[in-house]
Parts: sequence; C-alpha cells; structure tokens
Amino acid sequence: MDKSQEIKIRIYKATNNREACVRFAEGHANVLKSYGIKKVTSSGTLWFDDPGVYVIMVESLSGDDIYGGARLHVKNEKHLLPIEEALGKLDARIFDLIKWEKEHKTGEICGLWNTKGMSGSGLSIILTRVGVAEAGILFAKDLELRSIYILCAPWTVSMAKNTGFEIEKSIGNEGTFVYPRPDLLATVLTVKDIDTLKNAQVEERKHILDLRENPKQIKIENGPKGEIEVEYDLVIP
Repeated sequence: MDKSQEIKIRIYKATNNREACVRFAEGHANVLKSYGIKKVTSSGTLWFDDPGVYVIMVESLSGDDIYGGARLHVKNEKHLLPIEEALGKLDARIFDLIKWEKEHKTGEICGLWNTKGMSGSGLSIILTRVGVAEAGILFAKDLELRSIYILCAPWTVSMAKNTGFEIEKSIGNEGTFVYPRPDLLATVLTVKDIDTLKNAQVEERKHILDLRENPKQIKIENGPKGEIEVEYDLVIP
C-alpha cells in the first residue's frame, strides 16, 4: 500500500492546539485557491479562539503532511456558526433556526477539504462520518448536542443524506442558496437525531456508530480508487 494511502485522523480542540489550527487553515485556503474560490466564511481564522470548535485533521502517519480535514463547531452564546455568517444576509430566518439553547445545543460540520492528491480516495465521506460520529461522542458526554448542520455543494448532497442529513427546506429556496459565487449553489442539510441517526443509510449508520463506540482503531476503508488504511483517534486530548 502506498504511504499516501496510510493516514491518521485526529481530533483537536481548537483553543488547545494553535499549531493544528494554523496548519488546517493554510491547507484549506490553498485548496480553495486552487479551485478559484477566494473566500468562504468557513475559511476564516476567527474560529481559532472559539472554545466550541473541534478540528478534524487528516495527516500522514508521521504527521509531517496534512491531506485534509473538517471542523465541528458547537454553537455558543458568543460565536455565530459559519453557516449563519454565510447565509444570514441571504435569509435572516437562519438565525431563528440556529439559535443557542442551553439544553438543546446545535452545531455545524464545515470547512471540509482535501488535497487534490487525495481526490477519489473517499476522504470526503470518511470526514463526514467522523464529524457525525464526533457529534455523537459529544452528545454522549452530556454536552447536549442535539443537532448538526452542514452546507453542501450539489455533488456532496447525496453523501450527506447517506450519513443521516436531511435538506432543511424552511430557509432559502427549499434549502438551496446561491453561494459562495453567483455560479455556485449550496444546500443546507441537518441531522436532528444525533443519537439514533434513523435517516442514515444502513451501512453508513454502522460505520458511524462503530466509530463512536471504538474511537481509537485502525480500519481499511474502500474508496473509489481502492483501499486506504486509516488510523482513527477521535479522543479529544
């Protein structure tokens, strides 16, 4: 197996690991630039100091190279979620939909990216699974995270649906927005049953629940371009 097909995935609390935040942000910005996208709200750096942010990093086994990542933001009183910042000017109903509640917290999976060299590896679905799994781990830790949102490009909507998300049709044009450029569309999806994931595809639900129950494991994942060995460590330091 090629070394680029052996990766590790770690979770960091943003406020506890500045170096991981910087590496993530640089990698994300470079990928966006390579596709001609100069700025999206999830690519900023204000989240570095947000205590509700958890960084999912995809690295080489040595830790020298970073291949991609995503973030899980837990809504709090002081910070808007990136999806609120992105869509608030387009539809103010987003603020009523996503509001901070002490006993029914919500969050967002955002900033999902991978290097072009990892295209076709299946990394996007792996990262989505990890985000949903980590949300479930936080739910189990009595953080009362009851729902999560995600903003998807058209080609990732079906992937999100497979992992339990449903289109949030109460905002935008049946959940769809012209964003982040006039020639691009984005769709808002949500999971409102973090604990059960009843709407997830059967196999995806098995994958996610397995990661929740066994957050440290080595697993062979099958992607479009073949097998990839993943060393998971979803325990937050």
